[in-house]
Amino acid sequence: VHVSKEDFKFHAAHFVAFEGYRERLHGHNYKVGVRLLGSRKVASDGYVVDFGDIKKVTRAVCKELNEHFLCPMQSNVLKIVVSDTEGSNHKSNKKASVTLTCEDGSTFVF
Repeated sequence: VHVSKEDFKFHAAHFVAFEGYRERLHGHNYKVGVRLLGSRKVASDGYVVDFGDIKKVTRAVCKELNEHFLCPMQSNVLKIVVSDTEGSNHKSNKKASVTLTCEDGSTFVF
């Protein structure tokens, strides 16, 4: 089953980096679709899945990603340092900083 709605979208910044190349930081508008795989077991209410639940979760994920930076954390050409301050997390008012050092010596701090 594939679920897609007009409001399944978010806007985010990113860049691509690999050996010898780094894009400039830029942004995109993303549209999201959800593909569901599962059993054919029908629940007591006659449905396999509640699409209201799928829509609610997908909208929450899009809201969390909206207007953020997507960091290539698995890159082998970036040195990434996350400095935790006591009690910092994405839900609190305190912010951790992230320092990205690129292969070409460029440094970005978020």
